[in-house]
Amino acid sequence: MLLILAGCNKTEPLRIGAKDFTEQYILAEIIAQLLEHEKIPVKRFIPYGDTFANLEAIKNNELDIYVEYNGTGLIMLGRPPINDGNKAFIEVKKLFKSLGLEWQNRLGFANNYVLLMRRDRALALKINKISELVKIGSNIKMGMEPEFMERPLDGLSALKRRYGLPHIIPTVVNNDKSIIYQALLDGKIDVLEGFSTEGRIKDFGLVILEDDLEFFPVYEPSPLVRADALKKYPQLQAIFQKLAGIIDVHTMQEMNREVELEGQNYKTVAQSFLIKNQLISKLTKINKTEELVIAAGMLNELGRDISKALRAVRKSFPGRRVQATKSINPLQLLKTGEARLGILSAEAFFTIDAKSGLPIPNQEIEAIGVIGNKMAHIIALNSDKINSIADIKELGVSAENSASARTAEMILPLLNLNNQVQLNYHQDLNQQINAVKDGKLDALFLMAPLGHEQLTIIMNQGIFKLISLPEWQQGNHLIRFPFFRLARIPINTYDQQNKLIETISSQMVLAAATPMTDIVGNRGPATVISASVQPLPSSAIIQLSNNLITSEKLDPTLPLSKVLKPETQSLSSPINPSKIESFFNFLMILAIFFFLYLFFRKSRA
Repeated sequence: MLLILAGCNKTEPLRIGAKDFTEQYILAEIIAQLLEHEKIPVKRFIPYGDTFANLEAIKNNELDIYVEYNGTGLIMLGRPPINDGNKAFIEVKKLFKSLGLEWQNRLGFANNYVLLMRRDRALALKINKISELVKIGSNIKMGMEPEFMERPLDGLSALKRRYGLPHIIPTVVNNDKSIIYQALLDGKIDVLEGFSTEGRIKDFGLVILEDDLEFFPVYEPSPLVRADALKKYPQLQAIFQKLAGIIDVHTMQEMNREVELEGQNYKTVAQSFLIKNQLISKLTKINKTEELVIAAGMLNELGRDISKALRAVRKSFPGRRVQATKSINPLQLLKTGEARLGILSAEAFFTIDAKSGLPIPNQEIEAIGVIGNKMAHIIALNSDKINSIADIKELGVSAENSASARTAEMILPLLNLNNQVQLNYHQDLNQQINAVKDGKLDALFLMAPLGHEQLTIIMNQGIFKLISLPEWQQGNHLIRFPFFRLARIPINTYDQQNKLIETISSQMVLAAATPMTDIVGNRGPATVISASVQPLPSSAIIQLSNNLITSEKLDPTLPLSKVLKPETQSLSSPINPSKIESFFNFLMILAIFFFLYLFFRKSRA
């Protein structure tokens, strides 16, 4: 009788669903672990499907709980969008009650639909709002997920009608959203549909376009629960109340970033959140992988060169936490072992010999793959009579040991201007620009990629001009310093730049420490250049080089990683073999004579 009664009293687990993106996985897992901690059995369906699938499943008693957004709830029931979160929450609670579904208190943040652009492109085109996308032209290439194409009131079709943007060409990705983020960063699409809590926005330095016509409703998440599940487990409402308002946008962005970009398991991230907020008392050990640091210069842009390196490194080290740090002197961080990789420009691979004045290769670092190129920008006031570097007396550069400072220190002596031009070092770019405005500096010298964000902002003020550097083509400068290549800044790269600017460029590469001794193979665990610096293994170097995905080869003047150097084959065998080969050849000849002796000797009777 006791067994029969126990079987009758056995309760079915609560079925927890989730939509098919990272944030939903994390939120569903937070709920599942919290319920399990409260001794409530659960069954996970992570993911269950898209919005349509989850909503139909909970209505048809196939799911008991999933996290939904008030704005989406209104849209799915055919109601007009509401931008006020409180009003939207009251409305969905009333509408869904008749369906046997109860909205619990909101979790504390809004995850709104947003349209994203690369920051440098948005600056160049002066696009800050969605309505300004018309500046792109007749064909706007936009990346999105399939659900955004299908949503009736807040999807692509409705967006095109509301903003008068009929000529949007959609690029749809089904499973891996990182593909369309990469397409945006590579310039293959113009704009991207995303969510405001995605960790990639901050990590890739993207800009969110203002929804100036308030097209998108507010999307605040709450647990959506079947009413019969609340009757079965009366303690559910008190449990969900513990989650009310405790997750802000920053926290959700960070959790998304840990999963999507650092390769952490969403279950581990959810558990860490619950323990940190003292919602579960079980002190389970949380394993987080060791951080891999990439050092970059102060003028490296988050959305371009840094993000390209981050993507390659994360692809090469799946599951590894990867962090980029900006430094005045990234080379120093690489040498001391504070960073395993660095984004360096060509001049960092050389030091100047005090006697000859010629560059000497730095044997402590080696190049892995191309990130991009930096160009010399000499910025002066339009109103000044400075039209050449020879007219400059006071020249501002970035801090000492920065790429700009090192380049200026290399080129000025070759142009016989080192005694005439006084270099003024300062880390703060805005302070240097103000010094040019105030006449304290004649010009500012910067090494930066074309269309650099801060440069674009400076040039958009309309009071500055760029100075050409044709002097580098004269004499033997190209031979003595071959890693500085001739280049031109095209017309209209910046506002009111109506002529070509002759300048120099240097390649920007991903670099690593060079192994100084080869103890185990060409690299190994005992191969170190100091006690604190560990060179990367050969397999990692090859993967990084392949994952950078660039058609440009490394500048031949730079010290290439040994493992990436093509193997050369000798056209003919050496005339004189080695001593070991000679010894074995001698033994073989003796063996042949011995066998001949055995063959021809007379056999005994």
